[in-house]
Amino acid sequence: MKKNYFTILLCIIALQLTHAKNYVTGDVHTNLGIVSKNLTAGIESYNLAGLQYHADLCKKAIENVKTSLQDSDCTKALDLSRSISTYMDTALLADDLASGRTYLQMAEKLILDIFYEYDVCTSSETTATTDVTTDNGGSALSQLEQQQAQLKQQQAALEQQANALKQQLADQKAKKAQLEKEQFIIKQNQAIANNVSSYNNLLQSCNCNTTVNDNTGSTMDATTATMPEIKSYYLEKAVKITQQYLEKLKTCKQ
Repeated sequence: MKKNYFTILLCIIALQLTHAKNYVTGDVHTNLGIVSKNLTAGIESYNLAGLQYHADLCKKAIENVKTSLQDSDCTKALDLSRSISTYMDTALLADDLASGRTYLQMAEKLILDIFYEYDVCTSSETTATTDVTTDNGGSALSQLEQQQAQLKQQQAALEQQANALKQQLADQKAKKAQLEKEQFIIKQNQAIANNVSSYNNLLQSCNCNTTVNDNTGSTMDATTATMPEIKSYYLEKAVKITQQYLEKLKTCKQ
């Protein structure tokens, strides 16, 4: 009777362990499926907000994959998941749709590799211990170490590429901000010139023997000034020119 009881108990434990292993595998596969689905949806998005919404979902799912693989021997799959996580971080910082798509497309190229590496890892973990302890165990271990070193080099190259793209994005953002400043300054200079011309025409029509000029005494270095500083400068200049015009108009009236 005791023998039958222990036999049943061992069967229950074995079933529970099998179920647990299947759950973990399904968990990784499920999250990878979420990542793959949202990468495709993000790339096909028509605006940056939609792309970053799907990138955020990818980020959360790939973090779940990283957590599941953290204590496993699936180092290749883990390193690839870290690369995707880096691309998602960069996509979430993108300022335009084209840049965001670039990072999602780079991540999309890795997703099938993660599926493959994870499946290879989980299917071979049963025989891994036996293979390492054979006569050829030393060479097998050495080969694994070489593969791991190559994967780390690939990881470093991918991270370097991501950093280069991030720097390129920052440079483009700086150039865009400088161009906006230059266009704003041109527009404001033209507006000031038009106002001075209009004021002088009015003074002339009133037979006032005087003119208004835009020499307000204040200067600004457009190369170092921020946009709020530039706006404040031109607002102050417009106020001073208007005050100058009103004073000359009053003098002319007297």
